This record gives sequence, structure tokens and C-alpha cells, in this order.
Amino acid sequence: MPTQPVPYNRMSRILARLDFSWGASGSKLGYIAKKGLWMSRFRPGGPHALWIAGHLSFYEGAARKLYEGLDSNPLEDWKGLFGNGSPCLDDAAAYPDPASVLETLKSGRSMTRSAIASLSELDLDRRVLNERLAIQDLQSQIEFLIWHDAHHGAQLGAIVSEYKDSLTN
Repeated sequence: MPTQPVPYNRMSRILARLDFSWGASGSKLGYIAKKGLWMSRFRPGGPHALWIAGHLSFYEGAARKLYEGLDSNPLEDWKGLFGNGSPCLDDAAAYPDPASVLETLKSGRSMTRSAIASLSELDLDRRVLNERLAIQDLQSQIEFLIWHDAHHGAQLGAIVSEYKDSLTN
């Protein structure tokens, strides 16, 4: 077994995990957009793809407050549509246009990645208290952001998989 350290630092590892997770969910969302599957749900009663995309946008916007020092979530007006506990409505007209939701997610992720990449080692260790999630430092908050994306990415994967399966049956 090699004993040499990995050729990249702490921040590089964080960004590699972020890029991997966002790449996976982004490709699923791209497929969903291409096939027009925005109102498809991964299970009956579960959220549809449009809600998931908006939810990721909303919560990644909230996390940017920590990374960029913003006063509020830049997508605060989406809380009623995409926040935890918001109803997942069957009427697509109740939501922003899917293309704009996807563009908001992409641009928000670009800003978030830049903000995270600019953090120092001291920043990563900075105290951030989130008792609900048992998070106490900024790096753990970033790791939760990655987990959150992967969690919803699995739901998107189920939507994509079900659609692809229906093409072969």
C-alpha cells in the first residue's frame, strides 16, 4: 500500500466531493429537463423533480449566507414553494419556469463553489452552530450541503431510472 500523502490538500478534497455530487445531480437534472420530466415523482407522495431542483436552489442559497457573509438567503422568496415542509404541488404553473429554476441552481452553485474555494483553513474550522443538524463548524456545514445534494440526487436518480426502465419495457 502506498504511504505517500494524497497530492491535494483539504480544500481540494472538499471541492472534489462537491464537484462529484453536483456533477451527478446535475446530469440527472439535465436528463429530466431534456425529457420534460419535471413533474415526475420518485415515489407516490414524494417530491417531484421540479420541487427538488427548487429545494436544492433554496437551501444552497441559504448556505451561501455562511460562505459569503450575506445577510439573508438570496432566494428567501422561494421558501413557501421549496422550503422544508412546503407542499409539493401538482400544478406546474404554481412554480417558476423549470428552465429558470435550473438556471438559478446552476448560477447559485457557481457562486457557492467560488465562495467555498476562497475559504481558508481557519474559515473551515470557524464555529457554526446548527443544533438541529449537530453541526458546529463550517467544514461540517459544507459536508452536510454535499450530503443533502446526494440525498436528493438519489431521488432524481430514481425518477431517471424509472423513466429509462419504462422505455425498455
